[in-house]
Amino acid sequence: MKKAIKELLADRRSLKEAAVVTVLVPLVRFAMHLIGWGHGTFSWAEAILGALLTGVFYWIVISGIRRVRNQDVTPS
Repeated sequence: MKKAIKELLADRRSLKEAAVVTVLVPLVRFAMHLIGWGHGTFSWAEAILGALLTGVFYWIVISGIRRVRNQDVTPS
């Protein structure tokens, strides 16, 4: 378990991309609400929580894809 976490943390490119996604999610939601394309009332708590969850999900998925992309998966 510790090895897997260390490998995830070693992927700095995915961490930087996840940070950008985490910042962009609430900004996009706020902008959509301002121009009238949002749904319901705008809640900063929802936007921030959603951004954090989206960033973590993005980071885990992209790091996992990068870990296995160079492996040979053809059947022998």
